[in-house]
Amino acid sequence: MKKIRFTSKKFIFSAAAILIAVLTLITGIKTYDLAAAPIKERDCDFVYPRQDNNTEPSINELTLDEAGVEIQQIGGVINDASCLNKTNVYGIIQIKTEEDVARALKFAREHELKITPAGKRHSMGGQSFSKGGLVLDMRGLNEVQVVEESLTMNVQSGASWKEIQAVLDPKGLAVKAMQSINIFTVGGTLSVNAHGIDHDPGQIGPTVRSMRVMLADGTIRRVSPTENRELFSAVLGGYGLTAVILDVELDIVKNDVYAWKTDYIDYKKFSAFYDESVVGKEDVRLMYARLSIAPGSYLTEIAVHRYVDPGFDADAKPLGDASIVWIKRLIFNLSKTGGLGRWIRWTAEKYIEPGYHNCVTRDDVLTGTSEEVCVASRNQKMNQSMEYLDTRIKDTNILNEYFIPQEYTTEFIDGLRTIVQETDVNLVNVTLRIVTRDELSALPYAKDDRIAYVLYFNQKLNEEDSKKLERATGKLIDLAISLNGTFYLPYQLYYSAEQLRAAYPEIDDFFALKRKYDPEERFSNAFYEKYGG
Repeated sequence: MKKIRFTSKKFIFSAAAILIAVLTLITGIKTYDLAAAPIKERDCDFVYPRQDNNTEPSINELTLDEAGVEIQQIGGVINDASCLNKTNVYGIIQIKTEEDVARALKFAREHELKITPAGKRHSMGGQSFSKGGLVLDMRGLNEVQVVEESLTMNVQSGASWKEIQAVLDPKGLAVKAMQSINIFTVGGTLSVNAHGIDHDPGQIGPTVRSMRVMLADGTIRRVSPTENRELFSAVLGGYGLTAVILDVELDIVKNDVYAWKTDYIDYKKFSAFYDESVVGKEDVRLMYARLSIAPGSYLTEIAVHRYVDPGFDADAKPLGDASIVWIKRLIFNLSKTGGLGRWIRWTAEKYIEPGYHNCVTRDDVLTGTSEEVCVASRNQKMNQSMEYLDTRIKDTNILNEYFIPQEYTTEFIDGLRTIVQETDVNLVNVTLRIVTRDELSALPYAKDDRIAYVLYFNQKLNEEDSKKLERATGKLIDLAISLNGTFYLPYQLYYSAEQLRAAYPEIDDFFALKRKYDPEERFSNAFYEKYGG
């Protein structure tokens, strides 16, 4: 039998080829996992902070059948977008009509249950449910009626902004204020008085003409800035603790087409740029900025995006489904993995993303020159989905938001950089927006015009990462308060009662208002039970 012998050089080449093949296979599998859509719901079995008897599925002796409503779930558990707050509940009721709300409230009163209205449950600190309580899934209450003559729409609270845009876009109309993502429900947006990329009005509050709400005793009230003003202020930004929002009349606008302008500036120049190029500029219709998290420009370079009056007529393209989702998912997931991934993402946003915009050539007949202008309709810029954030990776993305006076921009960003480095948290996005002074809600996060810093952290589902982020959040809240700023309340309940009252001296008055209109404290959630109950 002839023996086969390998020379050392052949062996090295063969081993190298096998190693390359294995690495290529591993890389391919890893890349696919980073880019592929999930095939099942996330496993949200980890809970932080841990609570005794909070996550065991509840079993009810009473039946929801007698409530006369559609039952989505009896007993069991519920969670929110954080993936950290698994909590047992009495049950979940599917709301489709006002009568469903009335019957659910009656059932809750008769059986002395806490009750919480909920939409997409993207508040991340248990604001959408209460332990052992009854949850109202409002998403089936979603009718949309447009009144073109008055540029208003009447919308039931369970309608998502995506559903609304599908009605408005064919009519050449658009939303005036909403979050930058369109998956949320109108009721959820109102309950946190959310803000987006339109700096005028900033929050949704100023676009609300009126709301109809149902109190815990089943009474329906119409509220507005001029009618039942006290109750209106308690419901707007009131986290569902005072009443169930049934429907709302909102201002809408024309679906204009804007020209896209981007400036890359040093973070220390942002405040001056804001004064010179945004404040009081009637041609600036939408604005947001993004801080670099890439090595070499980490939290020092800012991309400022402005959408302005183009100075010429352009047709708005009809809305379509999200495109190249797998590429966006791959790039975003890469940015979670370290410096190289963050550099790839920032480079893609800076040099590749502009190629996906609709650009037209504008000829100037007076000078004989031509200029390429990238344009987008209002609906296109507000038609942002979150599909690329859905992933197969076992982790979670956590939001923080801080509202800081413009003059302290540099101080806040410097403090943010220091805290992130000290606590070793994984910061994957920083967006800057403008919010205007809130004179409507009982819990104003904008005491005057502010810069909103929307921070996005990634963490693994383990105690080590959770403790890091809890520590970082506490430090960031202290930083915000020291700069005469505030923090947003729809997120993790990592703050102390002292921090809450320092940022929101109105909080006890708000809790008193809540008890005035809900004397049995029927409406509840984890936020209220920790700080107000």
